[in-house]
Formats: sequence, C-alpha cells, structure tokens
Amino acid sequence: MRIMPKTTRLLLSGICIFFVLVMTGCWDDAEINGRAFVLGFGADSDNEGYKFTFQLAIPVSGESDSAGSIEYANLSVNEVTPAAAVRSLEKNLGREINFEQLSIIVIGEELSRKSFTGLTDYFFRRASVRRQSCIAICEGSVSDFFSASATDKAISIDAASTLQSYDAGKGNISMNLFSLYKKLINRDEFFLPRISAAEQEEGKADHAMKSTLNLSGASAYGSKGEYRGDLNADELELMLLTSGSGTGGALAVYDEQSHRYCCEIRQSHCSVKCSIIGNTPAFRLKLELVLVPLDAGGIDGGGYTPESLRRISRSAEQTVSARLEALAIKSRTAVGSSAFGLQDIIRQRQPGWYGRYGDQWESIYPGAEILITVNCTVAGGGITK
Repeated sequence: MRIMPKTTRLLLSGICIFFVLVMTGCWDDAEINGRAFVLGFGADSDNEGYKFTFQLAIPVSGESDSAGSIEYANLSVNEVTPAAAVRSLEKNLGREINFEQLSIIVIGEELSRKSFTGLTDYFFRRASVRRQSCIAICEGSVSDFFSASATDKAISIDAASTLQSYDAGKGNISMNLFSLYKKLINRDEFFLPRISAAEQEEGKADHAMKSTLNLSGASAYGSKGEYRGDLNADELELMLLTSGSGTGGALAVYDEQSHRYCCEIRQSHCSVKCSIIGNTPAFRLKLELVLVPLDAGGIDGGGYTPESLRRISRSAEQTVSARLEALAIKSRTAVGSSAFGLQDIIRQRQPGWYGRYGDQWESIYPGAEILITVNCTVAGGGITK
C-alpha cells in the first residue's frame, strides 16, 4: 500500500479543519442585544452635507435571556454619506446597525427639490435591505416627521402601511427601492408620493394628541432624477383613477341648477390606446366610472328619476373631464412628466418607435396628443344641496 506523503496529509488535514470551521456559520453572528434595527431612514439638507435620521428599534435585555423589551428611538447624524452616518451611529451606540426591518426611506421637503437619488445607491448595494422598502417625501424635515409618533411604536411603520394600503390594487402610486432602481437604470421619469403627519385631538378628557398620516400629493422627477414640480392631493387622486382598475374616494359635482351631488366612486377603470401619427405619439384615454350618490333620498326626499340620474352622470363626466384635461396640460408644461404613466405604455406598445426615439421622450412628450373621454354610470343614491 502506497503511503501518502507527509506534506499532502498536512494539506488535506488543514483543508478539512477549514471547512469544519466555516460550516459552523458563527463568524458573522451577532447577538440580538448587540443590534439596532432600522425601521425608518430619512435625509435632510445640511450646510456641509446631510442630516440623516434613523428610527430605531433597540432590543433591551430583560431579567433572563428570554425576557426583554424593545425601545424605539430617533437618532440624527450629520454626515456626507449614508455609509459614514451608519459607521458613526454604530460607534456611538456600540451596536450593529441592521437594515433587515427597514420599511420606509423618507426625503425631507427641502432636499426633495435638489438632487438626492445618489443617496439611494447605498441601499441598492446592501443585500440585506428589503427591496420593498417604500420611498416617500415628507412635508418639512424628516426629524420632525419621525418625531410625530403615530402610535406608541414608530411612525415609519404607519407611514409604510399608509402608502401600501393606498396603492393596493390601484396602480403604481407608491414607490419602493426596486421600482426606483428600475426607473433610474432605464432613465425614466417618475413620481414620489408626499406624506404628511398632522396632530389631532384624541380625547377631550385628557386632551391627548395623536398623529394622522395623509398623502398630500406627489413630486415629479425627470430621467436624471431632477425635480420637475408638484401635484396636489386632488391631482394625485386623478392619477389614482387613471392608473388602473379600482375604487376611489368621493366626487362632488354640480348640475345645471347648481345642486351639489356628493358621490362615492364605487369603481373606476381606465383604458389607454396609443399610436404614432407623423412620428408624434397620440394617446386615447377612456375612463369609466361607477358612481353612487351618498344621500339615498334625493333633494326633496322623493328619490330619483332616470332623468335626474342622467343629469348627475353628465355633470360628473364634465367635472372629471375638465380636471383630467387640466392635469394633462400641467403634466406636459409645468411638470414635463406624464401623470398618466404614458412613457411605460408607449415603451411596451410601440417598442420600435421607442427604441429610436425613447431617449428624446422628455422633449417629445410636451407635443404629444392626449384625448380624454369620461363615461359615468350612476346607480341610485342621493343629492345634497
């Protein structure tokens, strides 16, 4: 029997020991009490860089290994990059900063009007960051926004929940890290929702205050991430109606006798056709709404006739058409970004044309033809004067 040389035996033994050690999986292990979990992250403008705010969940040891609690804290760091802010925070806390629970990234109002998309590169490169993390703009500063706790825990969780519930089944209104990454890679225009926190009195006995979160509009950005302009809350609702199929909110319209009709938008569906006419894009938007008046009694309590329902339908069609036409004009002029997702539509349906002229979209879109048709169906309901 041939004996293996001593050097070979030593080499094989070393390899075996190495793999046994690696298989333990404990090299990068950190105890939960040695970590701080980031629930929300935000950035504000600062004179020499940025002010980064972390909303943290910090595990605290209890009397035993199985008993403990979570403390929530908002900590701000002035630095030039997110990576430098994380290093500084880890040094001060003596804990590892973990992004596996990140739910939302917030951009302060002042910074949102500048170039900020470079800050997101840090999160694109971190494999542990959830690609479903929402991105939004807050009114005022991020530090003030996070300090207005909507619950006993963290406002970042409530903000992410607000965006996701608003977007559920209604089109791509909210933005997350994965969607933003695709927009920037494709050099597409995009919108970011704006969210606000307002304090309301919760109980008269103790005059307790609680924060409510609302979507106050959206901000438009060009293909290079440059700020273009803002849409208000009503214009954001119109984007919602034209972004796909779903329900909406309430709609107020007036008939020829100046009666005010408050209707619930029970269902909405928008179809879009696009064509190229003389090398210029042309779009046909058809919005179909099902409305239900909120007062079942009518003006005099006697209910509705077919003619009164037709009047409500005509008034609603005129009201929504006028608002959509105004939004189309604003999106082509003042904002310069399509509020109806037309860039994605023409890329998918006219790939040959877009392959040749897609890089000129921002200069071509203002001259595009947009024809809007609104059809309303009213089913029962009521009127208020």
